[in-house]
Amino acid sequence: MRISRIIRKLIGLRDVVKKTVLVLKMDLSCGENLPNSGNNSANSGRTDMWVAAPDPALERDPRLLPNLLQLERVHALHSDYFEHVQIDIQPFMRKVVMTWMLEVCEEQQCEEQVFPLAVSYVDRFLAQCSISRQQLQLLAVTALLIASKFRQCHPLCIDLLCAYTDNSVHPNEVRQWEMMLVQRMNWQLSITTAFDFVEPLLARVPWGRANPLIRTHALTLTSVCYTETELLLVPPSLVAVACITAAARGLRVAMSVCDLCALTRSPPAAAELVARHVERVLARETQAQEPRPRHVQQTKQTTSDQTQLPDTPTDVQDVRF
Repeated sequence: MRISRIIRKLIGLRDVVKKTVLVLKMDLSCGENLPNSGNNSANSGRTDMWVAAPDPALERDPRLLPNLLQLERVHALHSDYFEHVQIDIQPFMRKVVMTWMLEVCEEQQCEEQVFPLAVSYVDRFLAQCSISRQQLQLLAVTALLIASKFRQCHPLCIDLLCAYTDNSVHPNEVRQWEMMLVQRMNWQLSITTAFDFVEPLLARVPWGRANPLIRTHALTLTSVCYTETELLLVPPSLVAVACITAAARGLRVAMSVCDLCALTRSPPAAAELVARHVERVLARETQAQEPRPRHVQQTKQTTSDQTQLPDTPTDVQDVRF
């Protein structure tokens, strides 16, 4: 009896050793994406902000897309707040402020999710509360602050954000609006954006990795879409499908929009309509950013239009089709 008991203990010890060896063989490295690191500029002084690479296991998890689609329905906007809520704010004002928010995020090299999440905060607040046009930039600053706290390790500084407004916004006002904004959203800060759908969709279609620029161009187009008021009521999943489609077409990648629509349960006709709208917006923006032809006569004075250049690295003119 004693010998058999010892044998059973030895067998159990052998199984434990085998499991330990298997764990030691696993690759548990984090794998930060060092080339795409965060803000290393001298202005911010941050040199330790590394962006982790996409997780293949998470991208291919079958529960990911259904959960994103469910969250999308929970936080969806059902009406145009310019018609039912806002009185003083006009659609073109939203375009101006959102473009300014994008430039701030690119200037500070924020993580990709900060800008669309901040825009979502602004839209959901405007769908509930009527504010004046003088308060719109204050709302944008507050949304950027909360989104940076939620999505990246180093949040944006309040004083820095106020400096971007030429000090027209006071830090105490931002702190007060921060509490009011999160209370209006019932502290539900995890909102699904179109950026959340890009990686999972590209990982699930056979042509998604055919060209590494598809992802870069799709995310750039998605940023542009978040500044467009015409796409305010379009679901994030449909925006992601349209941007991926437009990016793949521009890069001459053989693709099928039906593959993306099947994953997001989107109507192919609607995806095609939004994709064409994205392509028109891209053509309009790139045409607006084209340099003017030089005259034969050389002049010493240069106009402000000739000297001004876009401040953001992901401006639409940088998309190489």
